[in-house]
Amino acid sequence: MKSKILMAISMAAALSTNTAFAADEMMDKCKVVKDGKGMIKANKADCAGTSHSCAGQNKAGDAESWIKVPKGQCEKINAGDFSGVSQDIKDKIEGAN
Repeated sequence: MKSKILMAISMAAALSTNTAFAADEMMDKCKVVKDGKGMIKANKADCAGTSHSCAGQNKAGDAESWIKVPKGQCEKINAGDFSGVSQDIKDKIEGAN
């Protein structure tokens, strides 16, 4: 009985890990920059930057911070086209709303 439970837990963990990797493959890291200034709102970056290590630690205007967006949307966003961009992503970007 215990071995069946452990096997079920192991399989569930493997499936959730594979799902996370698949979701990440459909996303791009996107630096939103206009005139050399980062356009991601303060404390809204998903990660990275020279002045911080991870999510929610960025300052407004940090051109090194990035957010995750669906593949193909980063160029569109940087061109100022927010059509088809989710509200969740728009809420992270200055001037998107």
